Amino acid sequence: MATARILIVEDEILVAREIESHLHKMGYEVVDIAVTANTVVQQVSESMPDLVLMDINLQGNQDGIRMADEIGDRFQIPVIYITAYSDDSTLQRAKLTNPFGYVLKPFTQQDLRVAIELAMFRRQGGRDEPSATPTDTFPLTSGVGGLPPNKLQTILCYIQDNLNQELSLEKLANEVGMTTDYFARLFKLSTGKSVHQYVIGQRVEQAKQLLRESDLTIAEIAIECGFANPSHLALHFKRIVGVAPKQFRYF
Repeated sequence: MATARILIVEDEILVAREIESHLHKMGYEVVDIAVTANTVVQQVSESMPDLVLMDINLQGNQDGIRMADEIGDRFQIPVIYITAYSDDSTLQRAKLTNPFGYVLKPFTQQDLRVAIELAMFRRQGGRDEPSATPTDTFPLTSGVGGLPPNKLQTILCYIQDNLNQELSLEKLANEVGMTTDYFARLFKLSTGKSVHQYVIGQRVEQAKQLLRESDLTIAEIAIECGFANPSHLALHFKRIVGVAPKQFRYF
């Protein structure tokens, strides 16, 4: 199995160093250690790890469960919880974020190894799933617990027409006159994907078309499709398509 790049999120630095030591002994790369919830998203964005080990009780404005939910939504990076919390209410909240594992403190090196290898196996198994397109997702569950058909069609068309623009959750919710939380929940029921996952999928699909049919540079395609830079395009393109944009162009 290839070496995994792992971000540790743990506000007790001694515990974080213990985890880091275990990971190094097992041959894993620790890309960073986050000690407060306020920096986690930025550190994930900058390092783009293969896996996040997340403590639940964190310093900052949010706890580990909320951070794991945001990481899964925005980056589709698997999270394993490492925590002393095992009460029913915590477990129920954690389950809603679809974690890739749950390791209770105190733990052994073998506990970590098993959880990480299972998580990476699950992650690898999901890489080749095709991204959704508007025609795939429009009729899926519209009107059955999801967005009403007219609102779903409106928002999918709006996304497709504005892929090179900022498509924040707030902006999209405003387009159909809903609160962000309510819109996000109904959108996922309708499409099977979070708003962020869907938008990234559509941007990659547009990039594929431009790579095949245009002479634009990869940097120009990244801008045209709404990616922050060519590296951002390459990261998501390879994750979804399986090859880098340059390789795809010359297939």
